Amino acid sequence: MRFKSGFIRCLFLSLMVLFVGCAELKSLREEKIATTQRMEELQRERDDLDSKYNLSEQEKAKLVEERDRLENARRSMEEKLKGSGASVRIKEGMISVMLPSSILFNSGQTKLKKTAEDSLTKVCNVLKKDFPNESIRIEGHTDSDPIKRTKKLYVSNWELSALRAANVLHFLEDKCHLDPKKLYIAGFGEYQPVASNKDKSGKTKNRRVEIVILTDR
Repeated sequence: MRFKSGFIRCLFLSLMVLFVGCAELKSLREEKIATTQRMEELQRERDDLDSKYNLSEQEKAKLVEERDRLENARRSMEEKLKGSGASVRIKEGMISVMLPSSILFNSGQTKLKKTAEDSLTKVCNVLKKDFPNESIRIEGHTDSDPIKRTKKLYVSNWELSALRAANVLHFLEDKCHLDPKKLYIAGFGEYQPVASNKDKSGKTKNRRVEIVILTDR
């Protein structure tokens, strides 16, 4: 009886060990599967991040390329406009030719001065040659001084800036024969200054007309 009892006890213990061993093996297999799945998920996440990073680098390269293109175009245009009194800047991703109001108009007036024609003709020749298909926005800008002497003619700086822009537009169409379908005006008054209106020098810079080349690139 003792033999049988011992045998049964050993058999029972063996079965318990086997059962525990199988359970542990199953657990290990499940852990391995879960680990493999997580590794695959992590790899997919890494691949996604790599893809986004590469796209970002491509976009960055395009931005640098576009910046260089605009800067080269700005320098080229400024060189061609030497002696005209115009300056060229990059504005909102576009080339803009800035002409001081003192070159174009008498104080408080909207009629072009005779001497303005030379400067505008130089600008026009560059536009026709280098940007024959682009639309052009002619912007009028003023300083922050309120209208006084010509209050009856121009209610505010908006009207003054818009009329000045309109007269530059008419010159570009009538004298330079630019396509009127590609021209339009905007009067910004005092609300887009390029310098402080607190001193005379800043006000002089703010009184201007800008000819903005609207490229599709």
